Amino acid sequence: MYLYLYTMKERGRNNRMKIISEIQRPDPQVIKELEAISPSDYGHSLNFQLISTRKIKPLFPIDHTFAGPALTVRIPPNDGLLINKALDFVKPGDVVVIDMNEEERFACWGEITTKLAMEKGAIACIINGAVTDTRMIIDLQFKVFSYAVSPLTTKVYSLDGDVNVPVSISGCVINPGDIIVGSNDGLLVVPKEDALTYLEIGKKEQEADEKRRQDLEQLGAENYLRRFDPLWDRLLEKNKND
Repeated sequence: MYLYLYTMKERGRNNRMKIISEIQRPDPQVIKELEAISPSDYGHSLNFQLISTRKIKPLFPIDHTFAGPALTVRIPPNDGLLINKALDFVKPGDVVVIDMNEEERFACWGEITTKLAMEKGAIACIINGAVTDTRMIIDLQFKVFSYAVSPLTTKVYSLDGDVNVPVSISGCVINPGDIIVGSNDGLLVVPKEDALTYLEIGKKEQEADEKRRQDLEQLGAENYLRRFDPLWDRLLEKNKND
């Protein structure tokens, strides 16, 4: 369902805010299976869809991988009104994803929004901007990834914003209903239409990782490293011929 709201901007221009109250969420069983696979396992196969903690950092160490459908919000740097509207639409298991275009000064998320999100059943919040009330959020153990921390907060100006539209965080496009998989190493964004493909990739990489562990345990470091000698020899031969 689409709901359009209109608000006056400066210089008398109309600005349209787009709010979508209902999104298509993936099969809960697929989400549960993706939750059992760390984003770092996907790093062996994928070049895209991964968000590192260089910019978007967890507020506290994440002990267990989590996964849930993205409920997206896009707001201007200093106006947090649309955050509260987005929380109206949260379903249990959702991950709230907020695009603030790497805002550092104004924090759009704090103790009260955390408590609201938890009561609605959200499991995490990803913010391409700033968070505040960090000690309270850590005490609540609600998973938050953010670009910055700031004591200065957004206000309620009714300037602009959208709910459940495509957003971008650290160069990765996130559509409403895409599956966010998070761990202490970072985030994986699984396009909802490709969830089964990503699940297959993840399971194969888990098996490959387990095989590497077993090989290291059985062979020991010296013999394990010898497996790379042919690659090294080919590189030396290539450089010599060049």
